[in-house]
Amino acid sequence: MKDQKMFSSEVELGKFLGSTDVIQDAYRPNSQTSSTHQLHPTRSGFNVLAFNSLCDYTILINNSALDLVSPENHKDLHFLSTKVNPDFSINKAAIELFEQHFDELLELLKQHKESPLVVTGHGLKTAKRPICITFGAPLLGDETLRRAICERPQWNSCFLNVVANTDTLASVYSSKTLYKPFGTFLFCTESGGHTAFEDQETILAVLDDIASSNGGNTQMHDYTNDLGLIRRKILYRGPSKFGGSNLNPLTTDIVLQFQEIGLLKDDSQDLIAKTKEKRAKMIKTKRMVNAYEPTKKLNEMKISLTYMEWYMKGQRSKGGYYDSFKNAETKTIEEIRSQQEIIRNQRILSQYWKKTIEEKELMPQKEGAELRKRWLYGGTNYRRIVEPLDIADYYKKGNTNYIDSRPNHYVLLERWSEDDKKDQKPSDKKTKAASLTEDSCFWAHVEEALISLRDLKNGGLDDITINLKTTNLKRFEEDVLRAIKDFSLSPKVFVPGSSLMKW
Repeated sequence: MKDQKMFSSEVELGKFLGSTDVIQDAYRPNSQTSSTHQLHPTRSGFNVLAFNSLCDYTILINNSALDLVSPENHKDLHFLSTKVNPDFSINKAAIELFEQHFDELLELLKQHKESPLVVTGHGLKTAKRPICITFGAPLLGDETLRRAICERPQWNSCFLNVVANTDTLASVYSSKTLYKPFGTFLFCTESGGHTAFEDQETILAVLDDIASSNGGNTQMHDYTNDLGLIRRKILYRGPSKFGGSNLNPLTTDIVLQFQEIGLLKDDSQDLIAKTKEKRAKMIKTKRMVNAYEPTKKLNEMKISLTYMEWYMKGQRSKGGYYDSFKNAETKTIEEIRSQQEIIRNQRILSQYWKKTIEEKELMPQKEGAELRKRWLYGGTNYRRIVEPLDIADYYKKGNTNYIDSRPNHYVLLERWSEDDKKDQKPSDKKTKAASLTEDSCFWAHVEEALISLRDLKNGGLDDITINLKTTNLKRFEEDVLRAIKDFSLSPKVFVPGSSLMKW
């Protein structure tokens, strides 16, 4: 991949954002909101939840109300926590405001959950996921909060921060502080110049420039005129003011962005070089990952799963799917190839689902705790078909107590599947046995029952162990009868020669 073929989409992103009505429709309710927060309908068909935050930030800063604090004692913010970022810091004033109005906001969300919602505020940052558009908002949290948001692309894309180059309030926290930006920043000038940035280092550099150019003025900035000038400049931009025809497209795009907001200066070369390097890496990464790769990969896994299902159907005469795999005796070349193919697909499926579940588990807890329906159903079928093979391998090696060492991705898939059932409407009573046994650990329970029977027959056990094993066997028998009654047990487990029939 050659650098000359790279270009930055942020140039076009800035033009697109500047041309939409959403930003102006989001800003207009700020001046119309007299209470702490108020819901406004717009001509564009969506609702705007506007916050009135006209406060003296100088007093807040002097009173340490804008310090970073840990939200460990604020249970309403636990959903932001991730496995890799369990702790983070956030603006103290923001936490207090959020908790003060949490119940009211939750009720508003319930009332309008089916309609698009934009959350906005002047100098304030705050399923259909709401869009948050801020105007001159100071940075909200530290690096761990930024990572928690950015790990969830759907969250990160919901934040748009509009900042004028004369709005010092937005630059209260510079690159020298622990505060870090997230989301997209649309910077604009008093002449209508505007561009979008998503890289945090570049955003911090622009905020530093704003802070140094405006001498610490903390007055509230009126964005009405800025937004009107942006729309006019979209219609007529005029020629570029620099003669960079000999530059490659990526460098040209970055220079155009800096020029657009007046950041192109004599000492900007180092910043341009760093921005170019980081953006080049990002572009390469995006090109390597096809935008439709997740769905494409899931479809590929369905092919492997279909092969496994075909294999299951052909094992009835050999004691069934589970036992034929566990006790496989390959004699012919065709049997060897078939066994190798089933092991290959087993490995492919396990690698994919382990990676997928691991990525989801790292997401912010509430949103990362569930897979989308399509993935959840695919994962459930995978668990019910492939886990029995893992169990067969486990007991074939002479191991016991599979449940105690069960792989975590199976545990999570089962838990998420059960959680999904709780949200479903109760269906009519089942009258037909399941094609796949619903309990993917069924064969582990069978193996433990066989081990208990063998131990009891061999004798030499103390009374406590005898009672324990007898109790476990009775419980297993009750579970099997219950599964038959509930139609959650596949008839295929009863084929002659299966481990269940031996029991």
